[in-house]
Amino acid sequence: MFCHSLLTKITLLRRKENKGLFVNYTPIPIEHKDHSRLSVRYYDSLSTAVEKFHEHMTMRLLTVVDEVGKPIGVIREDDIRGLLYNPFGHALMSNPGFGNDISGLIFPCAVAEHDLGQAEIVARHAEQPDSPGLILTYQGKFLEALSNDQLIALMVEARLERAEHISKGGERFTGEILTLSNQLSDTARRVYDLAESLHLEAQSLADSAQNVALGAEQSSMGLQDVNERGRHLAAALENLGAVALEAKQIRSRTRNVIDAAAPNMQALADSGAAISDIIEVIQNVVRRTNFLALNAQIEAARQDAGAAGFVAVAGEIKQLVKQTRGSVDQVSEKADQIDRTVSDVLGGHQEIVVAMDQISKISNQIDISVEQQSATGLAIAGFVEQAAIATSDIAIRASDIGGRADQLQSKAKQLERVSESLLSSASDISARSRAFVISLQAA
Repeated sequence: MFCHSLLTKITLLRRKENKGLFVNYTPIPIEHKDHSRLSVRYYDSLSTAVEKFHEHMTMRLLTVVDEVGKPIGVIREDDIRGLLYNPFGHALMSNPGFGNDISGLIFPCAVAEHDLGQAEIVARHAEQPDSPGLILTYQGKFLEALSNDQLIALMVEARLERAEHISKGGERFTGEILTLSNQLSDTARRVYDLAESLHLEAQSLADSAQNVALGAEQSSMGLQDVNERGRHLAAALENLGAVALEAKQIRSRTRNVIDAAAPNMQALADSGAAISDIIEVIQNVVRRTNFLALNAQIEAARQDAGAAGFVAVAGEIKQLVKQTRGSVDQVSEKADQIDRTVSDVLGGHQEIVVAMDQISKISNQIDISVEQQSATGLAIAGFVEQAAIATSDIAIRASDIGGRADQLQSKAKQLERVSESLLSSASDISARSRAFVISLQAA
């Protein structure tokens, strides 16, 4: 505190003048100090006051206190000196009526607690313009008295110390400001470099976004073409499904016809077998007729000439049998051919049935594959359409990114200008701080 520093300075100076202990002085707490040597009681004699001034040659004000040590006023050195230099001063002090009473020498003086601030202490002193000084108290009791000259000198010293402190603080402030300005300049340079790098990155990003937009647009066009082709493929698969359905119906009708022809083919085979049986019967009849004709000829040869007609008839019968045998052989051969043909037809019919079964299975697999491929084609077309939409959205977003990159590039330019302004401001701060410190030192 200001007053406490004043008390310390006064105590140090007095100990230096009286005992030369300034260097090795150890401050004593205020509450433990004895200040009675710098004051008198209001009931003390004038000679006691004079002795106090003699003991402390540098003292200008002697504080007068009551029984508990509270200050009442001060006795000025000038008044004591005037009394001593007066030709009747010794006689007056020897006079019991005057020498035992100091009330006539007590002069009002400003009082302030020692722990108040400087401004309030000065205000307390200013409230009493005629005050010869200032009495400092500790918890209301006398602590120290300062004359106006001492108060002014100590305040001047305090101001000088404050000025020195401000000067040193200004130097530190200047150093710190210079350091901060240098750091600010470095930061501004880094910001500038970063802004420049950001500008280049933004430009590269804008170019990349433009390339992505062009690629996305081309991909979108390609996907649209693929989508169109996929739809054509789906339509073709749908037509193929319809054709496969029609073929399936034809196969079904064909199978029905084949199944219906199977009994007829079997009846034809049975008829061929019956013909073979009839031919065999005829062949047996022919053999027996031929045998009978041969026996008739033999018997006719044994008879006389009257049996010539019978011989002729037997010859005719034999000739007829011969012709019949030739016809039967031809019919038998034709029947064998028909039988073989019918057998071949029956085998082919069975092969056709097996082939139709296989064709039916394959057709069913084709139907399933066509149906699956049709669904897959429609799904692919849908996916391609979604991909085309997504690609278009990518193109839009890439274009938006390009626009934002342009904005970022513009912001980077602004950041470069801000960093340049920051560098200029740092230099201006440094110059202004130097000027401020110089002005403080000059003041």
